[in-house]
Amino acid sequence: MFDGERLRELMELRGFSQSKLARQVGVSQTTIAKLVLSKGYGSKHLHRIARELGTTPAYLEGETDDPSAGATPPPPAMPPAIMMQVLLPNERALKVMFKALLAGIDRELGEDEQAQLLAQRLPIGLAQLQYARFDLPTPAAETVREDLAKSDREPSR
Repeated sequence: MFDGERLRELMELRGFSQSKLARQVGVSQTTIAKLVLSKGYGSKHLHRIARELGTTPAYLEGETDDPSAGATPPPPAMPPAIMMQVLLPNERALKVMFKALLAGIDRELGEDEQAQLLAQRLPIGLAQLQYARFDLPTPAAETVREDLAKSDREPSR
């Protein structure tokens, strides 16, 4: 029979709330609450619950006293994703954006560090391009227009 106390202890040890575990497993928070209170006899999702908690279904059901015996390690955490809807502007505007991103980077840093900084700043640059209005009479828009005009006169490399 399912042992709710073991589930509660593992959740606490691994830093899972009922709602977080429920989201990870794909069940309702009520399902997890019933299991913790031992008001349920088990769950068809027991194997996924055990995997998320780094244990085995046998441990959660009280069949073994070793929580890690043969446990499948939890899947690696997915890196955070950034979703942006951006209509990319023309090449000249992108060039201005990239020049601005590069301007703030210390050239003494190694290539990996520079690339990391650019990766961190790219979403900011794209977001600014998304809202940039080059036709507005503002100092920033004027600077962008001037940079675009210069890039038109510069020979391509």
